[in-house]
Amino acid sequence: MAEDNKEQDINLNSHSPGFVTGRGNTTKPWPENVTSTAAPSSQNFTLPEGCVVLQFEDFIPWDNQDNLISAEFEQFFHRVVTGWVLPMIFLIGGPTNVMNMVVFYKLGLKERINVCLFSLSLADELYMIRNMLLDGEQIYTQFTTGKYGPLAQFVINNNLLGFVGFTWVSQIISAIIASERCFCIVSPLHSQTVLKTRTTAIFIATCFIVVVGLCFVVATRYRVMCVYDPISGAVTDAIGSSEFYFQHQKFIDYLDSVVYGITIPGAALVTVTLTTIVTAVKLRQVVAKRADMSSSKISAREVAITRMLICNSILFIVCVFPISFFRWVRFFVPELNSGRRYHNTYLTAFWVLDVVAYINSSFNFFIYYKMGSRYRETFKELFCKRRCLGNQTIGNTREQESHQPVPSITRTSNISTSSGEA
Repeated sequence: MAEDNKEQDINLNSHSPGFVTGRGNTTKPWPENVTSTAAPSSQNFTLPEGCVVLQFEDFIPWDNQDNLISAEFEQFFHRVVTGWVLPMIFLIGGPTNVMNMVVFYKLGLKERINVCLFSLSLADELYMIRNMLLDGEQIYTQFTTGKYGPLAQFVINNNLLGFVGFTWVSQIISAIIASERCFCIVSPLHSQTVLKTRTTAIFIATCFIVVVGLCFVVATRYRVMCVYDPISGAVTDAIGSSEFYFQHQKFIDYLDSVVYGITIPGAALVTVTLTTIVTAVKLRQVVAKRADMSSSKISAREVAITRMLICNSILFIVCVFPISFFRWVRFFVPELNSGRRYHNTYLTAFWVLDVVAYINSSFNFFIYYKMGSRYRETFKELFCKRRCLGNQTIGNTREQESHQPVPSITRTSNISTSSGEA
């Protein structure tokens, strides 16, 4: 019975909104004239050793007339995204997240907001490293064997897909940052006594452990398997389900669909959106009273930090909203899924949203540098000390010279005149 379920699940896994994986590339193109995909009887083909039969219902997911996007375009788009777009974004986000952590560490982790921003950069960096290791391997394998590479097989078969949980940790931390800033603006006095740095750090560390840990449970579902298509005669890799998944299917599906698919991203998006609106409205009221800032409970520095974090939240909302919206659409359009009628459309949208997720994890640095004066000063001190000090020295020299021309020219002129007369 387990084997029957396994073969049925090889039908490219109609994946839930949480974990998302696509099909492996085939070694031969699927025939365009196939209209019936029922697997032939065992008398018509020989099953390769170690492979299971790839079965469908009444259509080929990536080769049917209902697909809005062709398999060829999806494969081309996949290669462009994983081979060019994501690596280019990683070249921005990888180093800048490391620099963010160094700067916030230098600024001091005794401040609550520095702990939050340090943790956000850490989660984003780990998420991007995990993805780039797998995407980097795909750049090679998709042009050669067309199958999952040894690294991908090792990661999937050893449940290491759980490291994708860092993206949900990042979303939770973004919600914490937005809530913390809202509380600081709405009730500045209470925020200093109620929200402790130690409590915030413990809560964030717990999120890392619990969220990523449960992702490893969901990751036990997936296994790379050799599958055989009796119609085209192609042997390929596909992601199927493990025996452990079938034994704990309800619990894993609940984590995958409800917790990671809807609850965490939905709650984070709603929290960030509402708190950002409240913070922006309250901040506007504070700025309107800047003439009386001396008696204000909110310092000018807090106002500047709040503006910076509002921009940070806007970036989060812009990037996470389409991802959450797409997950909800899949609930109402079941065919928009892996292994269903809109298989190619689903995968193409997935690659687009992968780019959006990379942007969300990579561009915070520019907000920090542009709007955070302390961040900018510390960054220059750490990473461009010689160059910045050199430019500063040149600037000071020119400024000093600009104040001296009139008297020096006058003295020179007097001397020259006297010399001439002599």
